[in-house]
Amino acid sequence: MPAQQPGAQIPAKKVIYSQAEIDQLAAYIASLGAGPAIPTKNEYGPEGSDIAKGGELFRTNCAQCHNFTGKGGALTHGKFAPSLEGVAPKHIYEAMQTGPQNMPSFPDTTLSSKNKKDIIAYLNAVNGDNTESPGGLELGGLGPVSEGLFAWIFGLGALIAVAVWVAARTAKAKKS
Repeated sequence: MPAQQPGAQIPAKKVIYSQAEIDQLAAYIASLGAGPAIPTKNEYGPEGSDIAKGGELFRTNCAQCHNFTGKGGALTHGKFAPSLEGVAPKHIYEAMQTGPQNMPSFPDTTLSSKNKKDIIAYLNAVNGDNTESPGGLELGGLGPVSEGLFAWIFGLGALIAVAVWVAARTAKAKKS
């Protein structure tokens, strides 16, 4: 900060500071003025959270940019919302507090600490290691429109193949 070169989106870079140096920088910046506090494990941990409520809140406030499972998505003018897979719960909570880059901020007056915890629990549930799609093979969480289009193309292809097969069998039966 500031960005090396202004543009639509600041690219992710390799971390060059150790965790101790990052903590020292955060403490220095915090000493300069008021700002959101660093969240505690109690605020973003999954204990006592409501995953269903988190899903509802995520789809209402976040899915427009991040997709309904947090896979990320394209925005206007070369910007994008990053994937939330593999992002530490603490960082997700902090992003909701501060609103990095194009993201709006969701302070506690807009989205309570409990609501943020519920959203994080939802993201952990849909992107965790033990996620099995109850509907079978998934298409990467692309959404209902693209997944529906895929089903239509496959379905129509199968119907056309059956129609050709029936027509061929009928023509063969008439010749004999």
